[in-house]
Amino acid sequence: MDYNAHRRRAGLILGLVLGTGYSLTSNLINRQALPGIPLYVPPPGELGLIVITALMFGALGLLAAWPDESLPGALLAGLAGSFISSIWIFLNETNKTATLAVLVSLPCMFFYLPFGALVRWLISKIDQPSMQNIAPVRRLIPVFLAFAFMVFLGTFTRLPEETRTALVRMNELMKAGMQVTARADLPKPLHGVEGFIQNADGAYSFIIGSDPDVLPAQRPIVEYGELEPFIIIKFENGFVFGCVFSPPYIQPACSDS
Repeated sequence: MDYNAHRRRAGLILGLVLGTGYSLTSNLINRQALPGIPLYVPPPGELGLIVITALMFGALGLLAAWPDESLPGALLAGLAGSFISSIWIFLNETNKTATLAVLVSLPCMFFYLPFGALVRWLISKIDQPSMQNIAPVRRLIPVFLAFAFMVFLGTFTRLPEETRTALVRMNELMKAGMQVTARADLPKPLHGVEGFIQNADGAYSFIIGSDPDVLPAQRPIVEYGELEPFIIIKFENGFVFGCVFSPPYIQPACSDS
């Protein structure tokens, strides 16, 4: 078999294997950490995202293995991964700007470039000639370790503790608000949401927004760098409003504008 074809096939398989480990963890960890919280899952759904993410890593593994030299392959995988991730984040972001896409692509490069380098290193370890008879399983030990490492990396996509706390309290607030029939009986944070009594009906989900300043609601002044979770509540009937939790993350400021 042509070695180029062998190397590229190995890159594709390694990308799929490593990507599956990362995809499973990153797509499921927040649902496991927040049972019962209706987190929004963009199309094509949870299973679809796991499959698509694994396929993307497979394609990046193929790109990393395509050139004869390792460095161009790692760079190609880094650039392609950054571009794909930036487009995905841009399409799913609530506050779309061209600057956002550029800023997102820069840190992504520092993730996908090492991934491409890892794929090339694994290919070299698998294909490395040995003076001794080594069982095929032992040759795959670096792959098993890399898979475990990618699973570990996926855990870093877990939402921050402040955001998780805000989501739990937001869900409690929603359940309390949806049980009343008069505006005066609503929990205080929901008084600023016009049409809550009439429209807050049926299933809803939580979207994590990136810029709390877009919500026209008064909230406490916080120190620079303090995290303020911005939660967008979206009902299946189309009703949408947002809430921002400022420290100590007990009562949010909410608005439907």
